[in-house]
Amino acid sequence: MSPGKLPKYNMYARMTRPVFMISEREKDMKYEYLLSICMMVKDEGKNLRRCLEAMKSLIQRSDVELIIVDTGSRDNTVEIAKEYTDKVFFHEWNNHFSEMRNITISYAKGMYLLIIDADEVLTDAGSLYRYISDDKYRSYNAFALMIKNFTSGGMFTVISQERVFKNDGTFRYEGAVHNQPRFKHPVLGTGIYLEHYGYMFQDRELREKKFRRTAGILLKELAKDPDNIYYRFQLAKSYMAHRDKPEAYKEIKKAYELMSDDIAKKQAYIYVYGTYGMLSYECNEFDEAIKVCREGIELQPEYLDLYYIMAAAYIRLNKTEEAISAYKKYTELAGRYTSLSISSSRSVEMFYTGEKCMDTAYAFIYNELYKKRDYEKCYEYASLISDNDIRTVNLAKVLLKLKKYDEVKNVYVSCAGDKTLRETVELLIESESENMTDEEKKELQASFSDGEGPYFMLNRFRCAGGPEREALRVQAIKQIDFGSANEYYADILADFEDDPAPVLSALKKISKSKVKKYINRLYSKSSKFEEFFEQYALDGTVRDDDYNTLKVFIGIAYVILYAKAADAKNSGLGFAERYYNIFKRYVDKGIRYTKILYNPERLRLYYRMIEDQEDIFFIAMQYANEAVERKDFRTAMNYFREAARANTHLACYMNKYKGEFFRGMTDHDSGPDDGGRIEQANDK
Repeated sequence: MSPGKLPKYNMYARMTRPVFMISEREKDMKYEYLLSICMMVKDEGKNLRRCLEAMKSLIQRSDVELIIVDTGSRDNTVEIAKEYTDKVFFHEWNNHFSEMRNITISYAKGMYLLIIDADEVLTDAGSLYRYISDDKYRSYNAFALMIKNFTSGGMFTVISQERVFKNDGTFRYEGAVHNQPRFKHPVLGTGIYLEHYGYMFQDRELREKKFRRTAGILLKELAKDPDNIYYRFQLAKSYMAHRDKPEAYKEIKKAYELMSDDIAKKQAYIYVYGTYGMLSYECNEFDEAIKVCREGIELQPEYLDLYYIMAAAYIRLNKTEEAISAYKKYTELAGRYTSLSISSSRSVEMFYTGEKCMDTAYAFIYNELYKKRDYEKCYEYASLISDNDIRTVNLAKVLLKLKKYDEVKNVYVSCAGDKTLRETVELLIESESENMTDEEKKELQASFSDGEGPYFMLNRFRCAGGPEREALRVQAIKQIDFGSANEYYADILADFEDDPAPVLSALKKISKSKVKKYINRLYSKSSKFEEFFEQYALDGTVRDDDYNTLKVFIGIAYVILYAKAADAKNSGLGFAERYYNIFKRYVDKGIRYTKILYNPERLRLYYRMIEDQEDIFFIAMQYANEAVERKDFRTAMNYFREAARANTHLACYMNKYKGEFFRGMTDHDSGPDDGGRIEQANDK
């Protein structure tokens, strides 16, 4: 028989029921199972299978029973449930959580009860079974699990809760909402995690449904008992989950005020402080958040959430030293959370135990120490960061300051499998090297000259001289993809002894924007290339039908024109005639370039939507030329102004160019004050 034809409740082969030792009193209870898994469900088709699959090692045992009480599902919840057990029961939802929980328990015939919901996942079912089947733990009446509540933002909270109970005939739940178990001590903490995904729902309708149900019950209970601190606290949390921060803040403040100056109440409801501090911060009441956190810490010094909230509030108040102090205490407590007595508290839910929060604290302390140039301490905190990307970048950054270049290399090598991270570290190294002495730069490049990959090849080239340097250049041009490499790889193209033609050939393979970055680096660092590029821009051979050659020419000409325009502005002396001649050639070749690049059909209608402003400049100048040839000077002026707006960095050349461009225009052709508007367009 195929798996699909098996009885729904017998999905897994039943194991032989083991013999477990029980006391005389336990024999009187007439247990038929070691464990009863008790669940109440409604419309949990999206979650139930995940939950049950995680417990299959328990469900398939003959000394374990699975009890599922459905309260009115309209989806496929019941069908899924029947695949795993024949003990599926139906009871109408009565708006009372505890009563429904107690109904599930009423069916149980096991010595122990595991209470679990469909949106939860037991992470280690095997360990749980070993606890309840071991005679040495038989004296415990309850077992606590660590509940990890995940949120939609990828964060989670942690709280210890009793979830496994001795089925002694007296155990029950109480409370209409957020039902509370009433059980006998002692309790054993297991350290086993139960992951809860119920707070991750994104469905707005479902969120509204859950909020209305829970908040509605709480409001009814508070109408009968308005001074109930626990219900007031839970209502604040419901509003917070519903993203109603002002309402949540109002309710948690009421809960806090109900504790008044009663120390016993404050200790009993210590969890109010965490939510009050958090909501005070969220509502920009930073001083209040700090006051609340301090008071809570005096009552419970291990309450690490309060240190985290307090640090965040201090940051918003620009109190850096206080923030560092609070974060340090937070990280010290969070680092040993499982050994803290508060970690076993079933009343305090911790929001900030995760790695993301720890990283936030470590990164803040690191950045502040970096500003103070305390690089040794910076290194310590960078090493503690768990996020690989953040840790890698921060380690590289501080090791560069410590001049530990071989260790920087090790950090770089460690991210060889991550192209984006590797490039980020490269950019950091190159940026830092700009501020180094020549001696430091040589030492850094020597550290990076031994290894595989383009960046090591670049640094080997930088360190080499004579024939070796030329051989490395030829090898690099063949092997490196300059189209995806950053502009500092242009160093490989610098200092050609004879013919710079290979440079032009390499530039043809990359985008126009990157051509400009490469040219800018070469032009600014080499007088030889400055001379070559200027001469090439003036009279170099550029075929009008060769797209790649035109692209390189445009990049070269633009870099020269931009640099000389800035020089002219700073000196107030204007620019030499040779650069005006380059500008005219730049316009001519740019028009030819865009004619090849764009389909001329309907281009006049959509060219203004092109993202590349330089291309818009060339197209507008083409249309201005065509209008002048038709002696339609008014249209020509409109296009000329449009071109000027698209390439404002070259306005000084445009101002001179317009006189030559409109030489044949008469006053009649231009219309009143048109000439002034051309001047204004170019001056913008």
